[in-house]
Amino acid sequence: MKRNTLKHIAALLTAGLMSVTVLSPSVWAEDTQATAGSAAAEDAEATGESAESEETELAPENQEGYVEEADGCYYVVSWCTGREENDYRNIYGEFCFPEDYEEGEQYPVVIYCHQNMGSHKSFKNPGWLADLAQEGYIGYCFDFCGGTTANCLSDLDYEDSTDETQVSDINAVIEFVKEQTFCDTDNIYLLGGSRGGRDVALAAPSHNDDIAAIILLYGAVSDEEALEQASGYTGDALLIHGINDESVPYTASVDMLNTIYSESNSELLLLSGPNAVHSFDGVHPELRAVAESKVLNFLDRHVAASEESEEE
Repeated sequence: MKRNTLKHIAALLTAGLMSVTVLSPSVWAEDTQATAGSAAAEDAEATGESAESEETELAPENQEGYVEEADGCYYVVSWCTGREENDYRNIYGEFCFPEDYEEGEQYPVVIYCHQNMGSHKSFKNPGWLADLAQEGYIGYCFDFCGGTTANCLSDLDYEDSTDETQVSDINAVIEFVKEQTFCDTDNIYLLGGSRGGRDVALAAPSHNDDIAAIILLYGAVSDEEALEQASGYTGDALLIHGINDESVPYTASVDMLNTIYSESNSELLLLSGPNAVHSFDGVHPELRAVAESKVLNFLDRHVAASEESEEE
């Protein structure tokens, strides 16, 4: 989608005339909106409420197809709904496209999985999605169902959220992303932080054929049960951890590398210094820059290897 198209969309948004049909290059938006509307209608029928009243409660900026232009990229709201993988719970999410996105082309996609009490903004606001989009990666950030006690746009209460529900959300999102015409299905990556990293690790063994690699930032995988469940993953993992993390000791990542990921080409980056704390990327941009550089190098190498494999 070119910049003049974005300006046209922005003008329609300002005038209150935005319609998902404006996103005609992105057929997936229309399909997802139809699915979301159908799901809302079914729920409304069961509760005796109208689907229309359900939709009016959603802020305009959270509605399907809403476009937000940012520096070097743009975000498009895209709900993941109607998926059997997570018992048909509605997941709020946003795709982040490079500014020079070309319709008809396929791009590697990074799925961002936020930490406990986080949201889709946990990786969006610090700049992860925008920075990687400028390097040619489409991102998808979302709210885990019940992922926080406040302002969670997805279904489910926080008290009902478990490892199992969050893993099933990841399962649903992977299938959703795979269906997008712009997705290079040979290059889907999972990136998770803290509890999100834990759930990425737990989900990965079921997707050895679906995902190219995983990235765990200060992943909360330290108990024996989680290590055993995560041990079936056969791909590469990049682990990044601060040595002054008091919430999840960096030794958790060391143990993962030496046990469940020891047979692959997995890597560990340990960050030092007083700012190398838990969730460092949200508060210390200088360390996020170091982590991002490592992540991009890791991603680029895997994309290049995938392209070489296709040429053979």
